[in-house]
Amino acid sequence: MRLQRALAALACLWCLAAPAQDLRELPGPLRVWPNIPVVRAADLADYEADRKVFGDLHADKADPAKVAAALQAIDALQAHHEQRALAEFGRSLNAQLIGELDRQARRANLAQPRLRFDFSETSPSQLQQPLAQDELKARAARVALAAYITYTRLEGPLVQATATLVRLRSGASQSFTVTAPAPALAEALARELFDYFEGTRFAPPRNPTPGAQWLTAAPGHADRLVSREVALRWCDAQGAQLPTADELATAEAAGFYGGGLALRPGGVYHVQSGLYDTGAAAAGTGALRANHLASVPNGQYYCIRRAPAPMPAAVRVGRPRG
Repeated sequence: MRLQRALAALACLWCLAAPAQDLRELPGPLRVWPNIPVVRAADLADYEADRKVFGDLHADKADPAKVAAALQAIDALQAHHEQRALAEFGRSLNAQLIGELDRQARRANLAQPRLRFDFSETSPSQLQQPLAQDELKARAARVALAAYITYTRLEGPLVQATATLVRLRSGASQSFTVTAPAPALAEALARELFDYFEGTRFAPPRNPTPGAQWLTAAPGHADRLVSREVALRWCDAQGAQLPTADELATAEAAGFYGGGLALRPGGVYHVQSGLYDTGAAAAGTGALRANHLASVPNGQYYCIRRAPAPMPAAVRVGRPRG
């Protein structure tokens, strides 16, 4: 257990020292050290029960008998948590995770999966056991990644676990979090890891409005309906304009993380030719409608500051011959 905690702490330090990296960019197959420390984090369900014990002590402080009973309960907390520490859970989760990854590879008919757990000269009884320093040195050259798992018990049978893969030579890492009943935890983690390393890698989308800048509404207009006249006045003060309906629709499709915008469901926005209704757009009834009341607060808005149009190529004028 001390070895597990030390390895997990070291891996956490690696994660703090190096940014997350797309480990799929590493040439494969990637050999992973098969000994995966599994460390129990704060137990949120037990934490609530612990608070109740202390709350009972405070509430019943006038009753000596109840105070004594509460103090005995507090003294028993440590032993209670030790008994529930699930000492063999880590060993079981370690083996099940590797087995589930193998099953995913068979299901996808992959002869050479990206992740390979290096069991060379390692017996099952040696998993999660400390190795001598010379043995570690002999095997380290073959291993690209190490892993550790932290978990916490939630209500009922649910467990939340985070598996972190760490590149040994740089400290770059990727983490994967799942919530599942304890018997299904290894399968859920394996599916996350397998999809990450074996799934199709899509090209990132292009910014649909390159060179343009989107501006939010004025600070005093946040989450408020304003009139078209007010929206136009603020955009003009920022050297910008209201977007066209097509620009707003494209920005919504790109989304907040793709160079576009996140519009409110059922929101109504000012555009150059009227009002853009996201609820109507979702229903397929046409998002654009006329705005006949330019002075009435009936929409939200964004402004767009477009990139200046490129200057036309200069036309050379030859000197007249004389």
